[in-house]
Amino acid sequence: MRTTLDLSTCDGYTSGCQRARRLTEAWFVANMYCPACPSDTLDQAPRNSQVLDFLCSSCGSHFELKAQATPIRNKVCDAAYASMAAKIDNGTLPHFAFLQYDRSALEVLNLTLVPAHFVTLRAIEKRPPLAAHARRAGWVGCNILLTAVPPDGRLPVVADRRPVNPATVRSTWHRFSWIGAQRPEARGWAVEVLHCLRSSGFRVFGIDQAYAWEAALLSVYPNNRHIRPKIRQQLQVLRDRGIVRFLGDGRYEVVA
Repeated sequence: MRTTLDLSTCDGYTSGCQRARRLTEAWFVANMYCPACPSDTLDQAPRNSQVLDFLCSSCGSHFELKAQATPIRNKVCDAAYASMAAKIDNGTLPHFAFLQYDRSALEVLNLTLVPAHFVTLRAIEKRPPLAAHARRAGWVGCNILLTAVPPDGRLPVVADRRPVNPATVRSTWHRFSWIGAQRPEARGWAVEVLHCLRSSGFRVFGIDQAYAWEAALLSVYPNNRHIRPKIRQQLQVLRDRGIVRFLGDGRYEVVA
């Protein structure tokens, strides 16, 4: 994988926004592989496609590229809120690729993948409606909140100008691909409990310590009156998937 951007790919474009889009899209299609299967190439989707930018012809995975010259921090502006929420609910959300580049050096600085199954409703923030004088008055967009995505769902492909070994990217991707095969509600619970686990920093913990996540989970599922049973259920799921190990007597160990 080369991290340099080819300026010739945006020849013929005059708008700064169009040039930046063409420059980064051309780099992505020339260098990016599919993290979900062994395919070493991705195809660019037709211009009139809804949301997705790239797709894998081998496994059918869809990807949306979000590129910017400024550092990618806690939130990234995205599409219409209602459309995003519907795609999360019906499992048709594309995977995301967040790219930061150096405009003067013409180089990719960082590229992070976020698999769609890690994006829950809590991870999208509704923006205020556009003002009455705007061309699309009343339109409601959203932000993707990267802080609501567990670290397992933020996969570096390029980090500080250095490409990460594709085998490492694919291994991490496949370790959690089972989340995407679940129903939306079960998928959400798996991601939220995993987020609590990673945020806690525990290496070894007891079930009483896991129950301390109850308040955080209740804020996500305010109508659920069975938070503790759901915590136990999801710890069993994480155990079965090799994320934690059950030690007995209500104690767990996080698998490295």
